[in-house]
Amino acid sequence: MDSFFLGLEKQMTEQQLIAGCIQQDRRSQNELYKRYFPLMSSIALRYTQNESEALQRMNGGFYRVLKNLEKYDNQYALATWIRNILVNHLIDEFRKEKKYIANIHLTDYEDVNPAVEYNQADLQFDAQELRNMLERLPDVTQRVFNMYALDGFKHREIADYLGISEGTSKWHVSDARKKLKAMLEAQEKVNERTVEIRG
Repeated sequence: MDSFFLGLEKQMTEQQLIAGCIQQDRRSQNELYKRYFPLMSSIALRYTQNESEALQRMNGGFYRVLKNLEKYDNQYALATWIRNILVNHLIDEFRKEKKYIANIHLTDYEDVNPAVEYNQADLQFDAQELRNMLERLPDVTQRVFNMYALDGFKHREIADYLGISEGTSKWHVSDARKKLKAMLEAQEKVNERTVEIRG
């Protein structure tokens, strides 16, 4: 019986899945979660310190997705809509943290060089390497960089979301870029030494 229902779930269209979730059908909710788990987990991991926290925050974001499905406008891809709901949830959770309040204004600079921006050419390595390097950035810098470089927010939007100035947002992106570039250069040196030793 279970395998029969699993077969049906795989054949469900996105519209049927959404309709089922709105009617609070558990199978539809479970299928929606399974379909979008890879997307949601990869986003949550970028905004959290470990997998346990990522899973907890992701589940909270998924609950928000389910609560708001009736408002979903199908002119946007469902994956895009879910991503936006989850990112907003993660940012909201971040703002609630006490350490956010303690740290966010430490670098409230207005005198930022606006020419220093994220350059994707500087960061040509795989997703896992990037995730590992991002985890080594200071917490606030990591979140701001995620929002700007990976999720496409503008500095003005980041400033509004986090209650900081645009200059602070730019500073965090610039600082992240410099630190990531230094990490990448250090990694390249390690790789070169490894090749020399093997050679």
